[in-house]
Amino acid sequence: MPRSPLRWLAVAPVVACLLVAPVALGAGPTKPTPEQREARALFDQGLALSDEGKWAEALEAFRKSDDISPSTSVRFNIAASLRALGRYVEARDILDGAVVDAETRKAPIKPSLKTEIDKLREEVSGKIVRIELQTSPANADVTVDGAPIKLAADGRAELDPGKHVFVIGAKGHDTTTVTKTLAQGDTALTLTAPRSATTEAPKPKDPPFYKRPWFWGTVGAVVVGAAVATTIVVVTSPETPAAALPPTSTVDRVFPAIVRF
Repeated sequence: MPRSPLRWLAVAPVVACLLVAPVALGAGPTKPTPEQREARALFDQGLALSDEGKWAEALEAFRKSDDISPSTSVRFNIAASLRALGRYVEARDILDGAVVDAETRKAPIKPSLKTEIDKLREEVSGKIVRIELQTSPANADVTVDGAPIKLAADGRAELDPGKHVFVIGAKGHDTTTVTKTLAQGDTALTLTAPRSATTEAPKPKDPPFYKRPWFWGTVGAVVVGAAVATTIVVVTSPETPAAALPPTSTVDRVFPAIVRF
């Protein structure tokens, strides 16, 4: 049964890459190493899965192949799988990384593959939604789909079209979750975290000094001290009359008033 145009559009980059993949995976005049054979087997598995429309499984196979034997052609297929899954931002980043890595390793990319890379990059870049993100408060932390949001050099957020879950939070504000479906043409998004309704309980006013424990403790000490001082003055006062000499008889004995109670 012939493939539909949409189906063929999704598979075409992988098929184009198949023409150059054997060289990158070690199919040259020298005998391939066991690692290269394993990488090639995974690459072929990825091609078979992509032909069946199993893009998530194909992506996993291509990634494993690239982990074993890094290759620009395999990374192209990774990007093509991501494009089929609607993950355009990641696909673009993979293509850019593949080109930079090839330049770093001084491994020239074949013109045919470079042409396909440029075409795929232009396609996925055109599908990315670029929005100016505004938050209230301005210093709020924002995550999107469970990861910290990243901003491009121009300060805009680059996201795939479709549904995203944003979480915004800041000190003194309620953490808020916002689900937003982005589409081509969206250019701005405002996220607001409302101020927290809970406020700190007012601090109790200090009681008057005469109601504080230390005040009455001090007063008590002063009173007791004063009483003791008075007693000492009374007892030791030099003006206290001397005791009378014992009378000649007990009939006339008089007790001094100072010792009466």
